[in-house]
Amino acid sequence: LELEATMSACVYDAAQGLPSHPVPKKRRPWAFIIIGSILALCAVVIPIAVVFTSKSDTHPNAATKAASKAHKIGPNDLTPKPKWDFDVNKIVGINLGNWLILERWMVEDWFVEKAGPNSWDEWSFTIAQGDNAAKLLDEHWSTWVTEADVEKLYQAGINTFRIPIGYWIFVETVPPEPYIQTGQLDYLERLCGWAYARDMYIILDLHGLPGSQNGEQQSGHNTTSPNFFQPLQQARSDQTIKAVVDWIGSSAYYSIISGIEVVNEPRPYTTEQRAMLRAFYDRSYETIQTLGPKAPAMLFADGFVPGDKFAYWWEFASSHKTQPPTLIYTDHPYIGYFPAQTNAADIYNQICTKGTKYANFPVTTIITEWSLRTGIQNTTFEKSFYEAQLNTWSWYSGAVFWSLRVLDSKVAVLADKVAQYQWSFESLLERGSIASPTKKGDTTQFLKELTNPCGAPPTLVRDGPAPQGTAAAAAIADAEAAKAMIPAITKTIEAAAQQFGLLGIGSKAVHKSSKRRLR
Repeated sequence: LELEATMSACVYDAAQGLPSHPVPKKRRPWAFIIIGSILALCAVVIPIAVVFTSKSDTHPNAATKAASKAHKIGPNDLTPKPKWDFDVNKIVGINLGNWLILERWMVEDWFVEKAGPNSWDEWSFTIAQGDNAAKLLDEHWSTWVTEADVEKLYQAGINTFRIPIGYWIFVETVPPEPYIQTGQLDYLERLCGWAYARDMYIILDLHGLPGSQNGEQQSGHNTTSPNFFQPLQQARSDQTIKAVVDWIGSSAYYSIISGIEVVNEPRPYTTEQRAMLRAFYDRSYETIQTLGPKAPAMLFADGFVPGDKFAYWWEFASSHKTQPPTLIYTDHPYIGYFPAQTNAADIYNQICTKGTKYANFPVTTIITEWSLRTGIQNTTFEKSFYEAQLNTWSWYSGAVFWSLRVLDSKVAVLADKVAQYQWSFESLLERGSIASPTKKGDTTQFLKELTNPCGAPPTLVRDGPAPQGTAAAAAIADAEAAKAMIPAITKTIEAAAQQFGLLGIGSKAVHKSSKRRLR
């Protein structure tokens, strides 16, 4: 964004500000008789206090949440759903953008009203709101996605939610990070319950990682100085993945978590940064696999690497190819936009051409973001465009539309000034631009009902040779150079992890002290 260059950013320096350990409480001498009285009193008071005092100063629904936690179901209390097979099952999904991580452009009038015109992301929103941030965010989390929304999406053929989340939901922040970690997991678990009841599945999407992986507002921090590709932030990102994996392993809803997208749209600019990304992917994959039969698949993005992206990631994908798939490639092909296009025939041709490009990659593909935004604002075209894309992306593992809800804006600094509604599934559904299944819950039949000018799907070749040609050779050489850097890079990340107080990296990225557990 052009605005990004003009805004000031508060960026965490990896060499400074390591978090301090909690200050131990001072002990006071008590007479033994008083101790006995207190212990007797605690037997009565503590159960009441747990229910009525948990976060009551910041959460209007604190009592309700505490009561729900008291009856929280364990990991073995629900019958597991069938494990999602990305080579067999087809995703018809929806992103829950601007829910657990704010995106100003999607709800700009509300955002500016609450945080002012110079706030661009959840970082600055939280700072602007100060002590009121927790209450305001809780109100947003409780209303942006409701069970009525889930039911409406189920009726429209949706079978999967992709949920963008920030690292601060799962691990502690460090100064000067302002994020609030209070209540998001309650809302995530509530959504899991609604999805489970409807045989729907969930992809957890790490939209924001420590240091920001791309410097964009959707990462939680719109900054010109992202530092995800620094050893300390890599170690903290490992800590995040480990915490997500632990949460899944302990959740009664583990069986409907079909995938973890370990980082959304990372932007490495150098060979060394691309080496860090590859190493992060390797460690994340291994951490996820520690769940054994409960392990969801890992989704990875190409990182906008220059040249032939498929050639660059060929060796990595081949080395993690399994049956059923445990590694999935993701892409965000916003066909017909960037810039907005008005030639319908050319737009359809782009779908068909793009659809064939994934056929020979060693692992399957999910389109985890796509939309109907083009230069054509016409319901008939929108409906045809929706069907053509959804059917084409189902040649592989399916697609997840961006997004559930995007609101029009009078401010419209970041919001789409022309056709904001074309990003909003809810708005498009109301316009009649979204096809709905004739038989609810039958994705296979639904996809067969869709029209597609692209014709029959291509033959999939997962065991073929790597791409050939000059561009492919250059990409493979860069990938090999990056891979050669990984051992040295790993040592620097291990050193940073040790300084930060972690046992190690990857699946060992947990704090040594029991006092530094997930809050």
